[in-house]
Amino acid sequence: MPKSSPPAIDRSASEQAIQLLDAATEHVLAHGLGDLSLRSVAEALGTSHRMLIYYFGSGDGFWQALLHRIRHAEQAARQRMEVAGMDPQAAMVAAWERYSAPGYLPIMQLMFEIYGRAIRDRERFSGFLEDVIGSWTATLAARLQRDQGLGAAEARLRARVELATVRGLLLDLVTTGDRKGTTAALKYFAAMMAAPPQAGK
Repeated sequence: MPKSSPPAIDRSASEQAIQLLDAATEHVLAHGLGDLSLRSVAEALGTSHRMLIYYFGSGDGFWQALLHRIRHAEQAARQRMEVAGMDPQAAMVAAWERYSAPGYLPIMQLMFEIYGRAIRDRERFSGFLEDVIGSWTATLAARLQRDQGLGAAEARLRARVELATVRGLLLDLVTTGDRKGTTAALKYFAAMMAAPPQAGK
């Protein structure tokens, strides 16, 4: 399986699986994940958890495919938002407000749970580990090159710093529940990243 691809789906059932995945993505983005249970998501989709396991190979396979689809839907949404004329600092704050929202935070919690499993079983989750970093850093680096005129190498470095900081603050929020403190830290970081380089530095 290529590292940047989502988990494989049985070809004989691919059409039904894709329809379920589309419906699951739409449902989760609109309503959140609730109790993070495969059964609760299956019930919302009008199917059973056994059918999701059949189509996606396992519960982990379903969650990986769902997170992959959500990440790329969010990347597309963020790109559309930025095209509308939002400056990079405001775009970062707006992204934080979405990802840290009470209805969205369970999705981030799920991502961190899959992270833990993936680090322990890198071969099984190689696609997740590559995509969860690579797809976002590529998107952010392209934005930094376009909006701030950075060279490719510096844009990649700053993209990794931004991704690591935002995800670190989200993990902080999931862990501590300190919304005020993490939001203040994010706004501080966004302002710092948007500031022009000082002369002589």
